[in-house]
Amino acid sequence: MCWIEILLIALGVSVDAFAVSVGGAMGCRKSSFRNGCNAALFFGGFQFMMPVAGFLAASFLTGIIEKYDHWCAFGLLAFVGGKMILDGLRKEEKKDEPLVCQLDFFSPAKLILPAIATSLDALAVGASIAFAGNSVWVPAIVMGVVTGIVSFAGVELGYKLKSFGCEKVMTAVGGIVIVLIGVRILLSDLL
Repeated sequence: MCWIEILLIALGVSVDAFAVSVGGAMGCRKSSFRNGCNAALFFGGFQFMMPVAGFLAASFLTGIIEKYDHWCAFGLLAFVGGKMILDGLRKEEKKDEPLVCQLDFFSPAKLILPAIATSLDALAVGASIAFAGNSVWVPAIVMGVVTGIVSFAGVELGYKLKSFGCEKVMTAVGGIVIVLIGVRILLSDLL
C-alpha cells in the first residue's frame, strides 16, 4: 500500500466524522477548545482502533460486519440525530441557562455512539488490509490522525455555520444532517 492510497483511504473514512462534528457543533451554544479536542480524540481514536480490530478479527467478523455495518451505522446515527432534532424542536424552558452546549454533544459519554457509527467502515478497511496481506499499523495511525484533524476542523466550522441562524433551528438542522449521513450509509450499502 503506497502513501497516496493510505491518505485517500484515511480521508474517505474521515468524511462522516467531519460531518457529524459539524452537525454537533451547530447545536452548541458556545465554542470551546475542549469540544474540538474531544471530537478529535474520540473520532480519531475510534478510526485508529477499528481498523486494528477489523484486521485482528478479519476471518471471523468480516462476513457479519459487511452484512450489517450499514444498519448499525444508520441506527446509531439516526438515534443521535433524532435526539438532536427533538431537542431542537422543543420549546426552551429556561432562559437563564449557562452558555454551554445544550446537548453536551461533545461529552465523552455522548461521543461514543457517533464515534462507533462513523468508524464501522474503518473496521471493514482493517479486514480488507488483512486479506491483502499488508500491515495495519501505518494505515490505522494515518486514519486516526487524519480523522482527528478533520473532526476538530469540523467542530470549528460548525460553530461558524451556526452564527447564521438561531441555535434551536441549527440543533435540528445538525440532527437532520446526522440522520442523513446514516441514510447515506444505509443506501450506499443497500444499492
